Amino acid sequence: MAEVFAYGDGLVVKLDRPEWAGVSTFESEVLVRAAGAGLPVARSHGVVTIDERCGVVLDRIDGPTLAKLLNAQDGEPEVLALAEKFVQLQLLINSTVMAGLPDLVARLNEELSRSGLDASVASELSGQLRELDTGERGVCHFDFHPNNVLIGPAGWIVIDWITAASGPAGADLARTLILRGYDAVPPMYEFMQAVRRHALKERGESPATCDAWVRVVAGARLAEGFEGAYAEWLIELAKGNLRLFV
Repeated sequence: MAEVFAYGDGLVVKLDRPEWAGVSTFESEVLVRAAGAGLPVARSHGVVTIDERCGVVLDRIDGPTLAKLLNAQDGEPEVLALAEKFVQLQLLINSTVMAGLPDLVARLNEELSRSGLDASVASELSGQLRELDTGERGVCHFDFHPNNVLIGPAGWIVIDWITAASGPAGADLARTLILRGYDAVPPMYEFMQAVRRHALKERGESPATCDAWVRVVAGARLAEGFEGAYAEWLIELAKGNLRLFV
């Protein structure tokens, strides 16, 4: 959706690709609110236009992604420690309430309606979404995975807030599991197993509820237009024929 370039001393500019023109304005607004709420983000320094492309100017975070750090780990204790810290960071985000975000449940409902799933499955998932929705409306990053966490000098920083919405924490966790569920290999697989296990314990959420959220979010993800083996995998998740990281 964007390209990132160095932009002066200690800054970068994240320029929208032409087909996504304007999303940087939304992300800038989200980042201003998120920083004000005390969340660990790269601060926005406003929106600019360069070569007819809109972009957001951000603090430059010097450090590897969590995914890169994870791949450098040799032992299980280190992987588990990173998973626990990752879970706590997502909990911090989900426990924050922030005005001005789109409603995630409404988005998921709309996406299910154009997911391409059999009408009976889409209807079942819409009903399941209504049952799962407790009315909780915390911040959901909805693209929270190890490549979107940077390990900077001041600590862990969460990037790429374009998909941010307000909704139930269980949906955000389900999306995280789905985003790394298709082709995870060690140590990512063990990391995500630990994330699921620790997150359910910390949230007091049952495995069945987590699996139900995975079905809904996987079904909604089909609206993004995937094809081939990945789309078939999402369909199997949506039907409840697969479980993630158990």
